Amino acid sequence: MKVLNFAVISFSSIFILYYGKFFLLPLFLALFFYIILNSISKNLIDFTKKYLFVINEAFSFFFIFLLSLTFAYFLFQLLKINVVSIIENSDQYQKNLNFFLELISRNTILEAFLSENLLKDINLIGIFSNLLNLIKSFTGNFTLVLVYLIFIVIEEKFFILKLNLVLKNENKKKLFSKINNDIYNYFRIKTFTSLLTALFTFMILFFLNNELSITFAIFAFFLNFIPYIGSLLAVVLPSLFATIQFMEFFTPILTLILLLVSQIFIGNFLETKLMGKTLNISPIALIIFLSLMGKIWGLVGMFLSVPLLVILIIFLNNFKETKKIAIFLTEKGID
Repeated sequence: MKVLNFAVISFSSIFILYYGKFFLLPLFLALFFYIILNSISKNLIDFTKKYLFVINEAFSFFFIFLLSLTFAYFLFQLLKINVVSIIENSDQYQKNLNFFLELISRNTILEAFLSENLLKDINLIGIFSNLLNLIKSFTGNFTLVLVYLIFIVIEEKFFILKLNLVLKNENKKKLFSKINNDIYNYFRIKTFTSLLTALFTFMILFFLNNELSITFAIFAFFLNFIPYIGSLLAVVLPSLFATIQFMEFFTPILTLILLLVSQIFIGNFLETKLMGKTLNISPIALIIFLSLMGKIWGLVGMFLSVPLLVILIIFLNNFKETKKIAIFLTEKGID
């Protein structure tokens, strides 16, 4: 009976997520940004309380919200300028790429893994044009996300009041508070390490004169929310582009080594030290959930899949009936 109930809930959830994506997608994005902004806001409150003075929660969130909005606007403008400049010089990059593809096509071992059509179909102008359209599309749809975000902020105070009326049992209130704290603690640490990853990526690529240093730094921030795959892409993509840009192997190899060292330091040492092993996602569970959300919501769904899976694990872990499922969704179990 429990298995049947779980199956019904799972299929119903997939159905709702797929057919309700036109309003659920911006809503989930707004919730994601709200959690991140609130996490940064809480960090600011803790810092000022410890070293300066006590500030109001509402003021802290409003300050972080305006600062993030201004920063995001200028960042996306820089991103557009960065990609447009690459498109303008894409003919040269395409020639460089074709030269490397020609070398690959002469190598029988490499050619066995890559089809002739695949080698011919790599078009940098098309790739960067699609990237520019994606940026423009995101900035256009961000207005709706922003509207949702504003209403979430307004609703939060009333939601807590309503929740206190519904959860009259003190144990239930404590349980909800624990779930809420676990989610915020995860995102506080993850946001901090993602910002650090983006900063390290930008500094390394800027130092090595990579022309897409801003773009790859922004990608590194968002990719850091995706374990395993995200870190791999954040290292490999800039290194591959460096090969096409510089037409030699020293700079790409140096790019690869420096980015890899920064990823290992932040991901394997710093993040592990700050977070512990409370949320070590199982690679199999991650791939399945990533594929499923990618099929339902596309690229944005793949990005949101990990935060949603993390929230699901935290939620399931706090109930006796579902704790075993939470353990199976993790790599090494939960403390």
